[in-house]
Parts: sequence; structure tokens; C-alpha cells
Amino acid sequence: MWSESHQHHAPASTSFYDLDEYSLAHVFLFLSVDDLDRCLLVCKKFQHIIQRFVYPKKSMKALVTGSGRDSGLSRHRFTFRKRVKLNENWCDGRYEEHTLFHHNAMYISQMAIDRDWLYMTHGGRLQAHQRTKTRHLIDSSTQWEVGFARDADITSLARHEDHFFAGRMDGKVMIYVHNTRQKQYLAVARDTINAVDFNQDVYAITTRHDATYFINRSLPDSNESEYLEELELNRAYVHPQAYETIKLNGHRLAAGKFHCSRKQALQLIDLYSCVTMQLNSQSLAVYDVVWKDDNCMLTGNFDDSMRLVDIRTGNDEACWRDPYNASVYCLSFNGGYAVHCGMKYHHRSNLYDLRVPNNCIQMYFPSKRKHTSPVYGIAADLSQLFLVTDHNLRILNFDADWAAKKDYAAI
Repeated sequence: MWSESHQHHAPASTSFYDLDEYSLAHVFLFLSVDDLDRCLLVCKKFQHIIQRFVYPKKSMKALVTGSGRDSGLSRHRFTFRKRVKLNENWCDGRYEEHTLFHHNAMYISQMAIDRDWLYMTHGGRLQAHQRTKTRHLIDSSTQWEVGFARDADITSLARHEDHFFAGRMDGKVMIYVHNTRQKQYLAVARDTINAVDFNQDVYAITTRHDATYFINRSLPDSNESEYLEELELNRAYVHPQAYETIKLNGHRLAAGKFHCSRKQALQLIDLYSCVTMQLNSQSLAVYDVVWKDDNCMLTGNFDDSMRLVDIRTGNDEACWRDPYNASVYCLSFNGGYAVHCGMKYHHRSNLYDLRVPNNCIQMYFPSKRKHTSPVYGIAADLSQLFLVTDHNLRILNFDADWAAKKDYAAI
């Protein structure tokens, strides 16, 4: 009798379809794009939830392709679904590889990208190559060029819009404004230029052994072309310390030394007061530095680490180490949470998530060649990763759902 009564009053079972939209959307967030595409075919209710809520939310949280991150660098306008799929490809190691501009003579090119152009140095020349939507990705022909083959190699490059600032091996810097075709060379020192940077107020230059120079860039009443003609080194402030890398952020300059036996290779220079602040980042050498925001910076270091440094405390707030104990030669930050690191060995680059300390999300090993090279320069947009080696430029295209998965995250 009890059994019959219990069966009579038992509630009807609830199917997955009967769940409310909030619960369904929460479940769908755990599915891959392939699984979501199958769920789209089930019914209009699932289709509405996935397209209206799930893809936008997954896109917003995506590590590399999150909405609003570096979208100005990409040639394509991606849908929410495509952004999520691209992010899966980045995390899974699914890409196709292209090799461009191979040269037998070993030298290190400098590189910058925007939505339409790849700017790259070839020895002493700065060249612009157009980015395309074809399978080749880059038009290898030169659209415009500054400098000559006989010029000393360009060792550092900074760019803001159409304004280029380059340091050379012979101790000279080149200032070039593309829209006016205005160009000027300035002899700074009898030493190799290690790094350059600039903003609307100042040009910053550091050499390998000599010093660091700051040249006032505040424009007088005359136009910029006249100003470039009058620009002289005697207007510079000379800081008696040379660095491996420098990066400006307003009136502050982050500077990393090539070697510091006390493991204090990172400094901060205030351009208003000319005061140098020693930061307590524990590194023998800093090879690259990128400002995350006004108060924090990311550093690539000799000791196999990438570090997040807060200038308010002067300390390392987080640290990410390479699984193979390789030095970090260069950095690219997407403005959200993704950091790409160019490593010392095997043309390799690493992907890190700032939300997950001391964990490598993925490693990318381009195809083997007869020689191995560090990655000296790195840049990325939503779907492509650019790697400069000592013999060529490697481009990894992650908009390649058909490519084989090369997953090294578990190593």
C-alpha cells in the first residue's frame, strides 16, 4: 500500500530541456565550440541561449581573444563564436605555420604590427609590408622603405602611429615621420644603441656600455618638420647608466640592466625629478619590460621567469617560470590577461595567463630547422603570432581549425 501511494504522489521527472535559461546557459559555458554547435541543432530554445548569452560571455572571458583586446591589430572582424573558437585553438596549440624573409646572414630584425601593416627592419633598412587576408598573410613585396643596405643595422625600434624611432649599431638614431616623409639622423654615442622609446614629451635612448639619454620632444611653435631639423643632442639629459631595455610610461621610465650581481636589475627613473628608484624584483638581468598599467609592469628575465612588478611596493607580485628553465627574451601583452613570451631556445614561445600564476598555458614549437634560435621579437593579434628569429620571421596562424593539434601544455 505504501509503495502504491508513494508512486501515485511522486512528481513528474524534469528533463534537461525544462531547465530555466539561466541554468542552461551556466551548463553550456562548460562546453566546447564543437559541442555547442551540436546543441544549436537541438531546438530554437538552445539556439537562442547559446547565441544570445553563452558565446558573448565565453568570448568576454577568453584569454587571448577576449572582447576589446587588441582587436585594432586584427585584419578580420570576428564574431563571438569565432573568438571563442580562436581562443580554443590558442590554448590547444592548433595553428599553421608560415616562414618569411629568410636570410642566410645572421642578424636580428626589429618588428611592429598594426591592422594593415607589418613594419620590419632588414639590416639597416626599415620596410613596410602589407598584411593581407589571403593564405600568405603578408605581402612580401616592400610598399615603402627607409634607409639603405649599407647603413648600420637597426638594433631597436619604437613606433607610435606614423612616427618611427630607431637606434642603430653605429650609435646613431633615426627619426622618421611617414605621413610627411620627414627623416633625421642623430649621432648619440660611439656605442651600440641597445634600446629606444618615445612619447609626446621625450625621446629615450640607452646604449650598450655608455649611458642613457633623454631628448626633449616638446614641440615649439614651429611645425614638426622644422623641429626635427633643429633637434640637437645638447638638449639632452644624460643619465650615467646604460641598460638592456627601457620602456616609457608618461614621465616614468622602466629600465632593466643586462647584469646585476645583487639581483636588482630593474629600476624606475622619474623624468621630472631625475630620481632613480631601485625596485626589488629578484633578477640578475632584465631582457624586456612591458607596462601592464600605470602601476604595474611585466619583465622578461635571464633566470627563466616572467614577473609582475608593482612599482607602488617595488616588489614582485607574481612570477611565472619556464618549464625548460629558458630565459625570457621578449614580451607581448594583449591588454587583458594574455602574455606571449619569446624564449631563448628552439624558436619557442610561451603563453601565460595573468590570472593563473606560475602556470604555462601553452608552448609553441615551430617546425624544426637545421639550426636553433631564440625568439628576439614577438607580436600578436587575435589570430596570429609573429616571431622574429635570427634567420627569418615565423607567423603562426591560429585561424586554422583544420590544423593538427600541437599540445605541449602538459609537459
